[in-house]
Amino acid sequence: MIDAAEHRVIDCDWHYQDSFTDIVEYMDEPWKTKYERSNWDAAGVKQNLSSFFPTSTGDRQAYGKIEREHSNYPDEAETPDRVREGMEFLDVDQSLQISHLALAMGGVQTDDERTQAFAKAHIEYMIDQVLDPEDGVYGLVPLPYSDIETSLEILDRVEDVPAIRGACFITAGANPPLGNRKYDPLYERCEEIGYPVVFHTGGSGLDDYVRAGYQEMLETHTLGFLESNMSQLVSVTCQGVPEKFPDLDIVFMESGVTYVPGLISRLEEEYLKRPEEAPLLEKRPSEYITDYYFGTQPLEVSASPDLLELCFDMLGTDRLLYASDYPHWDFDSPSTITDLPFISDEERKAILAGNAVEVFDL
Repeated sequence: MIDAAEHRVIDCDWHYQDSFTDIVEYMDEPWKTKYERSNWDAAGVKQNLSSFFPTSTGDRQAYGKIEREHSNYPDEAETPDRVREGMEFLDVDQSLQISHLALAMGGVQTDDERTQAFAKAHIEYMIDQVLDPEDGVYGLVPLPYSDIETSLEILDRVEDVPAIRGACFITAGANPPLGNRKYDPLYERCEEIGYPVVFHTGGSGLDDYVRAGYQEMLETHTLGFLESNMSQLVSVTCQGVPEKFPDLDIVFMESGVTYVPGLISRLEEEYLKRPEEAPLLEKRPSEYITDYYFGTQPLEVSASPDLLELCFDMLGTDRLLYASDYPHWDFDSPSTITDLPFISDEERKAILAGNAVEVFDL
């Protein structure tokens, strides 16, 4: 681990392994009674996303081949004390907590209010039990964006809560895509209260969100994160969200960085042939995208160093945010950034903390 005295570290993507057993106490009726009696907290089930949300070959209950110290993922629910222990373990000074269970909300296609009930209860639990700016523990509020009214109510609820530093949109399963004008009231409200919008990939599988038929997690874990974020990045850009809301900070989280230059090139080529189909744009798509922020995890360190350096140069180190994705089995420690041979010490400091200070007003 790195020396915390040498580099301040802000982790922009720390997943709180919330438990249905904890969250249900904050749910409104009829959801509280419904889920207390549904036996979803039976042994071996309580931490499985599919007990509440859909599952796929991307279900990370499949673990992986990497064994990590400290993390209790995915067997046990997280606790507030363990968050602080984990931050000390990774030498992280401040963290932005994202709901683990919310990652699969985009796969819910039923016409009910389970995502709304969960999001509201999660927020109350986190504010009451987990978040504390004095300990450096902050949160991003998960929005059930299919319901604009409820999402606006949630933003009103947390506007004056110092521990909440932004809004999280799960990118998998959004229908219509998140550039659609339907979501404009949410972007407008976030811009108004100074919240960055974090587009966080979710449901690493493709099965429930794009197409069925894949057989192994290797396939869906490779493609699912990219598919979810790429689809929304193109939609948000082409539909002019950054033009309509120029003071809105836009963040894309948990897809690494090497996909972005290729996507920019592809989109730019198409735009130059059909600019009339993006009439709100005053600049080329690349000029908007390189103004977005990108979480580093999972950083593709196995790529050619020259390729990774090219990606950093194209995006700009002032647009990169350190993210661990802790406690998932493939999380990145801060040393993933500090060990990079092609960035300066000032750039390391910016990626590890400086950029996050500006984006999330920490």
